[in-house]
Amino acid sequence: MGINTVKGMFDKSKDTSALWHLFRERTSSLSKRQAISTAQGEMTFETLFKVAERLAAGLANAGVKEGNIVGLAVPNSLAFVPSFLALLKLSTTVALVSPKYRESELQTITQGLQPQCFLTVSSMAKVLEQKIAVNKRETIPLTESEDKLGLIFPLFPAASSTPAHFNSSFELLLKKNAALIKFTSGSTGVPKGIVVTADNVLAEAQNVTATLALTPGDRILAPVPIFHSYGFDLGVLAMLFSGATLILRDTFVPRRALADLSHRQVTIFLGVPSMYRIFVETPLSSVPDLSPIRYLLSCTAPLRPDLITAFYEKFRMPICQHYGSSETGAVTTHVPSQVLGRLESVGQPMKNVQLKIIDEKGEEMPTGEEGEVVVKSQVVAPGYIMGQPPGESKFRDDTYRTGDIGLVDEHDFLFLRGRTDDVINVGGFKVSPYEVAQVLESFTAVREAAAIGVKDANGEEVVYAVVTLKSPTTENEILAFCHSRLSDYKVPRRIDIRDEMPRGPSGKIELSAKDIRL
Repeated sequence: MGINTVKGMFDKSKDTSALWHLFRERTSSLSKRQAISTAQGEMTFETLFKVAERLAAGLANAGVKEGNIVGLAVPNSLAFVPSFLALLKLSTTVALVSPKYRESELQTITQGLQPQCFLTVSSMAKVLEQKIAVNKRETIPLTESEDKLGLIFPLFPAASSTPAHFNSSFELLLKKNAALIKFTSGSTGVPKGIVVTADNVLAEAQNVTATLALTPGDRILAPVPIFHSYGFDLGVLAMLFSGATLILRDTFVPRRALADLSHRQVTIFLGVPSMYRIFVETPLSSVPDLSPIRYLLSCTAPLRPDLITAFYEKFRMPICQHYGSSETGAVTTHVPSQVLGRLESVGQPMKNVQLKIIDEKGEEMPTGEEGEVVVKSQVVAPGYIMGQPPGESKFRDDTYRTGDIGLVDEHDFLFLRGRTDDVINVGGFKVSPYEVAQVLESFTAVREAAAIGVKDANGEEVVYAVVTLKSPTTENEILAFCHSRLSDYKVPRRIDIRDEMPRGPSGKIELSAKDIRL
């Protein structure tokens, strides 16, 4: 089915159930083919939609109605995709909620959006009930044989006496064609809810499928969480639109992942930098053949050039950096044949995505000049439904000012250099935490590093760094190395050596100045 045909069919209705009919039509000829594979079992496309229909009926009986906001708090499992499809069929707005959210984050979402209910699975139900004031709990078997696929638990929060806190300008949008709400914490740690329309979802599915040239013959391995934008867009949407098979893993086990890559005919791998670093460091009696894989993707954090090189030397395959956000969807992906020539680039724009670099006045910068990265596409969300940052909106007419600093070369490859809101002001001198982290990670004993600006006892901002190690060293030894590579004002006041980096639900490193004391 061509894109024009899809668009024409989709335009017949602004109801989000149109996505249900679209995905079903796209995969109708693949009914007996495998849609999802997990360690617990598999599901064909035919079974996927039958289970989703059954679940939709059960949710309707439980009181879920068209126009409701429903939190989907399901980990990587067979239950995730049929639950998502069932909610589309009922014309609800699906809020993609991390089952790992803390109590404060879940309460912020509950109070801000007042969802009708949260859907989860048996392994997470008790945990969520401890974090949310639940008024009613239902149980819905996914199939007639309860032990085959398990149960879905709709958890209905207690009614709130205060109105929802979402932006009033989005009330009409919610009632018409808001398909999703994605959450991102950014640098604040407080969930910001992003409205994603049905049109945004369709455009993202098209862009990913076209850019990666996905077909029903592809097999996408996703050990990353599919409730996060990266795993959802390049895993769930890619599978539903292209007919590819989605292989889900609920945890990342290095040797099992390598076995999957070499023995399960995987063609697309959704990874993050820490996974590739572990692959490089894992001793192997024999190196698996990864040549059938078309894309080894990496997202959520910068990928160090030396890691790309080390991985290529061991496995003879390039890692393709992927760049995107919950606000913009997929933005760029590296080209496998070009990776080794541009190790620091995050790739070229995805299909139907436009990039430009602007200065502080909003004027477009010449090729090769640094500035703020601006994304324009039909995937760009209309805005935040809750938690909108103060100041002027970064959304305007399918365009989003990312806050990322970067440049584009003469062949449209994007290079990122940090963020406008991360710049550390040390006595009037500007310091890029990205530069500090790069220097720290070039020290032989350091595995990972991140830097942030914090206030000292005098209220002055200084550089603070957190690192993990791959061999023993001391803070003084690392500081001495920094002094040999950085100007004095860029050298961290403190280097906090930890066993693990602080990470959010997506695996992204998250440092918060309010949690740091000098």
